[in-house]
Amino acid sequence: MKPTYPLIPLGLLTAVLLISCGSAAEPPTPTQPPPSDTPLPTGTHTTIPSDTPLPTATPTNTPTPLPSETPTPEDSPTPSVTPTEEPPTVVANGSVNCRYGPDKDYLYAWGLSEGDIALVSGTTYARDWFWVTPHDTNWRCWVAASAVTLSVDPESIQVVYPQLLTHPEVPAPSGVNASRNGNKVTISWNAAPPSVDLGYLIEARICTSGGYLWDEAISTAATSYTINDYTNCSGDSYGQLRVFNKLGYSPAVSIPWP
Repeated sequence: MKPTYPLIPLGLLTAVLLISCGSAAEPPTPTQPPPSDTPLPTGTHTTIPSDTPLPTATPTNTPTPLPSETPTPEDSPTPSVTPTEEPPTVVANGSVNCRYGPDKDYLYAWGLSEGDIALVSGTTYARDWFWVTPHDTNWRCWVAASAVTLSVDPESIQVVYPQLLTHPEVPAPSGVNASRNGNKVTISWNAAPPSVDLGYLIEARICTSGGYLWDEAISTAATSYTINDYTNCSGDSYGQLRVFNKLGYSPAVSIPWP
């Protein structure tokens, strides 16, 4: 026996079908958000104290700077110590007369004993006399090169022509004249007032027979003197005259050379 089903009205069936089709086409209803008073979960974090410095990021593959080229310092010259040059000296080889001028005809001025040392300030052109300061004086006089030992080469000593020391109480000569007879020149003058050790000094540059000029000093007690003087030199001859006594020398008077 077949089961029987109740008859469903056509209108109702149509309505049911329409509802079923409409509900399948609509999108699903979205899930409602949680209530606003429920806090959203947050990520866990650690609070860094304010006095702790943040770590500095270390760069990777940091290029190492190339060393800069340091200039090599130039060698500074080492200052050389210049040795103090010792002044030239002479040592007396025995008892030595130190004179007013570079000739034995000049008056005695001082004496050096054997071994005495004197500073050298000059020499003659011929290097046969040295102008020195004895160790116990503050003035200079002349010693013969043959009587002393020089500490340096004589050529290193300068040639000098110092003024002769004079004494104000010794009067200058008067009446000085000169005459020539060939190669001979005669010089004459008036006698000086009498005094102890009275004499006269002629300082002359004369022309020799060899044709060169030569300095000569002549001491005499007379009131005239004759000198050989040739005329074949390129330079001129000349001279001067002084009076001397125990006090020293007078000022010089020029000789009117003929």
